[in-house]
Amino acid sequence: MIRTGSEIPCRAARLKLVAIASFVLLGFAALVQSQTPANVSAEARLGARLFHDDRFSTPAGDLMNSCSSCHLFDEDPQGIRARADFFSRSWVPFRMEDPRRDALRNAPTIFDAALMPRLHFDGEFASLEELVKATLTGRPMGWLEGEQARALDLIRQVVLADAATGNQESYRTQFKNVYSVSVESLSRDEVVNLVAKAISAYMRPMKSERTAPYDRFIEANKLEASPATGEDAKEFGRRMLARIASLEAKQELKLTAGFDAEALKGLKTFVTSSGSFSVGNCVACHAPPLFSDFSFHNVGISQSEYDHVHGEGSFSELEIPSAASAVRPSAQFRETPAAKKRGCADLGYWNFANLKTSPLRIANESDEQFLQRMIGTFKTPTLRNLDFSPPYMHTGGFPTIESALGELMRLSEMARAGEVREADKELAKLSISETDIAPLAAFLRTLNQNLNKAAHRY
Repeated sequence: MIRTGSEIPCRAARLKLVAIASFVLLGFAALVQSQTPANVSAEARLGARLFHDDRFSTPAGDLMNSCSSCHLFDEDPQGIRARADFFSRSWVPFRMEDPRRDALRNAPTIFDAALMPRLHFDGEFASLEELVKATLTGRPMGWLEGEQARALDLIRQVVLADAATGNQESYRTQFKNVYSVSVESLSRDEVVNLVAKAISAYMRPMKSERTAPYDRFIEANKLEASPATGEDAKEFGRRMLARIASLEAKQELKLTAGFDAEALKGLKTFVTSSGSFSVGNCVACHAPPLFSDFSFHNVGISQSEYDHVHGEGSFSELEIPSAASAVRPSAQFRETPAAKKRGCADLGYWNFANLKTSPLRIANESDEQFLQRMIGTFKTPTLRNLDFSPPYMHTGGFPTIESALGELMRLSEMARAGEVREADKELAKLSISETDIAPLAAFLRTLNQNLNKAAHRY
């Protein structure tokens, strides 16, 4: 059975259920004013304030959200987060016209977002600036379809009305100092563009570090840290396995602090892409050093969620329009499955794949073949800092690393039986057993860096 975020034993999840049941007014207060080290630019300082400002939310909703509401670091008493929240799906302000509490998907870490060619799980955005503007004028802040102009007006109003308090300068002063402009003289769109620019400048330095136990193990054993230019990820994995075997044969392999024999066993499974047992094939999509190819794959998670709601085999029978008739993006196919919405599903990148320019297009493939192959594809998430970003998958349906691995094991078995609709070809090549899950989880936990540093709080 699929496990959902509501099973996560944490205070936030329990509060969420209470809120959904009673529709109480919670009012997320604006999170803490940014703690900004001296070496951070004035532009990033401005972006930090805007990132934490909840006044861009619609006044018609029951929550006041900010970017930081879904992308926490050290603002929550439950602990450090890798710029993600604790919910299976983030909260959005409730509106009577659109009575929902949950966002479409789990909030991913925004570490390394500046390095991603496409942003969001479905690849909707090509830049941080695009993402920021859509967030500030979209459902995360409570805005409905057709309310974008009001949202843009509010952004400008907040910037102009902001007053200096204590040691904090007004937005007008900060924009003047950073961009040498008087925001009063700018058009609405010009102000919004600068807001997006500042928030993006704040987000760009948020990168995972190469200081995790895995990185120390790689350095101690002089292993390659990433594939060579143009090298296939699987070939890189084979070279790593060969090098490790050579060191072991000479009794020269060094286990390092935080990287033990169990993690080593998990690493071997992770990079093994062929054979009869313990074939994780993970490296095919999760190559070091970022442990993501940032491409889009269908590993069956949308099908799994849909079938959990409507019954096994339901997703395979879901009617999806052809390339010639499909209207994309589609509200119907960017939706969480529910019993009362049988035809609604989340098809991910299917909604935004460019039929002409997508790098996933195969030579001589028709539009119809390509679009069908994109059903249920989602961006490969990074595997760094997983202990600071549960629950997992774009559905947020898996509270532990072990439960996520167990689901992938199940789906790989279904893929080999031809039971996953438009499954990625690499899914069936994953062949692990229950005994492989603990070592794999141990290895994945060696990708956690020390996030309890002031440098990450700006």
